[in-house]
Amino acid sequence: MKTLKNILPYILLLLAVSCSNEIPTTSIGLDDDYYVARLQKLNLTIGAAGDSFKWEVTSENGETKTLSNTQQCLFVSKESGVYTLTLTITDNGEEIIETSTIRVIPEDIEYKPTMSKVLEFNPAPGQFINDLPEYEEGDTKEIIRQKTEQYLLNGSMVSLGSFGGYIIVGFDHTILNETDKKDFFLGSNAFTGSSECGIVSVSLDRNNNGIADDEWYELAGSEYNKPETIKNYQVTYYRPEEGKTPLPGKNGVVDKEYIKWSDNLGGEGFIEQNNFSNHTLEYWPQWSNAKELTFTSTLLPQNYTIKSNGQYFLNKYDWGYADNYPNKDRENNSFDISWAVNSNGEKVELIGIDFIKVATGLLQNCGQIGESSTEFIGAEDLNL
Repeated sequence: MKTLKNILPYILLLLAVSCSNEIPTTSIGLDDDYYVARLQKLNLTIGAAGDSFKWEVTSENGETKTLSNTQQCLFVSKESGVYTLTLTITDNGEEIIETSTIRVIPEDIEYKPTMSKVLEFNPAPGQFINDLPEYEEGDTKEIIRQKTEQYLLNGSMVSLGSFGGYIIVGFDHTILNETDKKDFFLGSNAFTGSSECGIVSVSLDRNNNGIADDEWYELAGSEYNKPETIKNYQVTYYRPEEGKTPLPGKNGVVDKEYIKWSDNLGGEGFIEQNNFSNHTLEYWPQWSNAKELTFTSTLLPQNYTIKSNGQYFLNKYDWGYADNYPNKDRENNSFDISWAVNSNGEKVELIGIDFIKVATGLLQNCGQIGESSTEFIGAEDLNL
């Protein structure tokens, strides 16, 4: 075992990023002690050379768990207490071992199991976009984000519009990935025959900056590996001209060529405008001056059937999607972080997550009831 004096030539650079996003501290080797609130991340990175790295943490009851085999280590604990951190660096057949103490302390203010903030609200065009939340003259994108956050914190619903429209929400703590159980619940307004399914993705705030700028991982639901499901599907919507003459259609459609769209596969079509419940609001987000809006996500197979009376019935998928089952079905509206896959479809192991994204996964018109648009009514940590 080498001593600290022996390893000075390795120039160990340690960055310890606390849950309060303080300026990172540096030292040669590990600090003797680290303090972190429970369910907040301790982010450690070394700049040492080596052939292999192993970070292990041992709890007070003697249970040891490997945290990482890279130069970076993330530690999160649900329980307060004292933990021993061991870093083993192997270089040219020799081992360098350092230990440190992590003291996990209770949070200052008790955490809430429900989401605490909306980081982004970026809906696609849809019949409820300027209603849920309500747009008022002069509202900016930031004001709409704030309204969306308030709607959800008050238990109200927001709409994500047609394919690709999305929302990103966060919590006042990290949601741990518990073994062999589901980790969070998503609310919606789904009911039998009305499953307007949304793709669910998660992200871990690895750089601990409170911004959803780290890698996203889709939760691979029941349709993920089916040939009809299209990954990396991209749609661009085009703002309709003012004073456009409507082209009426059937089943309550007042303009079957209302908002044009094109995709990255050479396809194109329209979002139809309907008179459902005398709903005549603008479909285009009125806080946006953009003439085009582009979204990329996973496209699910169309899920509607048409009954003999002309009514549309939107069938549910087996599992893994938002706005798929009625809220009373807690089990099928709950999600496991272990379903996460990377952009190549490979399973990933996440210690936990900080952000959840829900995006409408369907591109379809359904007569009088309009385009399929995922609705969202908040998120809840099931492990707190």
